[in-house]
Amino acid sequence: MWAVTDGPDLPRAVGNNAVAAATLHGRPWLFTFLGLEPGKDHRAITTQAFALDVERGHWETLPAVPGRVGRLAATAQAVGDRVYVFGGYEVAADGRETTSPATDIYVVSERRYMRGADQPVPLDDAVSGVWRNRLIYLVSGWSTDRTVSTVQAYDAAADRWVAATPIPGTPVFGHAGGLIDDTIVYCGGARMLDAGTPKYGISHECFRGDINPSDPASIAWRAIATHPGAPRYRAAAGPVRTPDTTGIMFVGGTANPYNYNGIGYDGRPAEPEAATWMYDVRRDTWVAGPGLDLPTMDHRALVHAADAWWVVGGFTGRQAVTTHVTRLSTSTPSPHR
Repeated sequence: MWAVTDGPDLPRAVGNNAVAAATLHGRPWLFTFLGLEPGKDHRAITTQAFALDVERGHWETLPAVPGRVGRLAATAQAVGDRVYVFGGYEVAADGRETTSPATDIYVVSERRYMRGADQPVPLDDAVSGVWRNRLIYLVSGWSTDRTVSTVQAYDAAADRWVAATPIPGTPVFGHAGGLIDDTIVYCGGARMLDAGTPKYGISHECFRGDINPSDPASIAWRAIATHPGAPRYRAAAGPVRTPDTTGIMFVGGTANPYNYNGIGYDGRPAEPEAATWMYDVRRDTWVAGPGLDLPTMDHRALVHAADAWWVVGGFTGRQAVTTHVTRLSTSTPSPHR
């Protein structure tokens, strides 16, 4: 059913980059913003951005994301002809990390950025998703010095934030998930440990949140079964709709949490996982996805364009920052919304 092929390589290797997809004037596009280049230190954190015209198979350079320095672990979503880039964290020369409250809005037709309303709670390494082409939810994550249970939704039409029902589980960062129809799903990530070394460990928790259509700030959260195999940190995940499954797909990632250079908090190098899984929201169950020939980690999202799902950049084995783009498709293309 599934085919795994290579997409057009990125112009530059980058990981922990914010990615999004949009259809503009009937043409599918992929976008990548910010992230970490191969030096893997504070000087390698970039402000660069690129866009792929999927039909032409050509990446073009976009204006750099505003800011004095680049950011890691931002998240991006597209609504209409605008791509919204939220948060992420800056790293100073002395290693100090600061989460940004920024909402940077890239107006595709005008090739320029606008500044939206700042996040009430600045987040990085969060899960995001779009609800009914208007609200963009940010779910849990890291906020400068701690993990938070915060769920907040950005109203793209009104340029304002709404506080939503917090997650009931352990706050995490680097988790993966997405939103489809009225349902949010997230899994894995890293949690803060009570004491000792390492300070952070992998989370085995998975949660489902059902949005109340009459009051989208109200989310009914419940724990769900964990997908088979190892839990994941910084996997690529996003909504998937095929003839057989409506849900969230999880691709790649690692079972060993790390900060940004690929070396785990426990001192062991992290390596990516090859298996992929889909949570079917209608059947409330997990199903296997396609295996990866080249597993990757250090992702922000799995995005959909041109009847395929795309993994853009990240780390391959041995913590190598990559230009690689993976394309996942089904034998029968299906509509997606």
